[in-house]
Amino acid sequence: MRFYIASGLKNSSLVSELISFLEARGHICTYDWTEHNDVRSEGEARMSEVSFSEASAVKDAELFIALMPGGNGTHTELGIALATRVNKRIMLWSDTGDEFVAGDNTCVFYFHPAVERVVSSFDELTKSLEDLY
Repeated sequence: MRFYIASGLKNSSLVSELISFLEARGHICTYDWTEHNDVRSEGEARMSEVSFSEASAVKDAELFIALMPGGNGTHTELGIALATRVNKRIMLWSDTGDEFVAGDNTCVFYFHPAVERVVSSFDELTKSLEDLY
């Protein structure tokens, strides 16, 4: 299975851990943005390259997981996942569920019918993925 993991820059270590976990089970990461992290200071050409690569990777993924809290890019990636949802499963993970409470800290697209909201510990998330895939 091809997968993409989205999140905010603060969660890059969790993203790397989940990528390693899934790859160790034979799955293919469509793009690992943690290998370069923040490219906003590297100029327009580099940002263009990364944005194109990330958008293509989200489209090509069969499983899209966003680890909350996400950043601006995470929400763009979620939009791409929703727009190309016919070939993928879309999961949003939160260890607290705070992002899924109606109010200023949520996003209406978290409640799209194609989105699965998962509230659990990170260990429970990996266990559930192991059981599913």
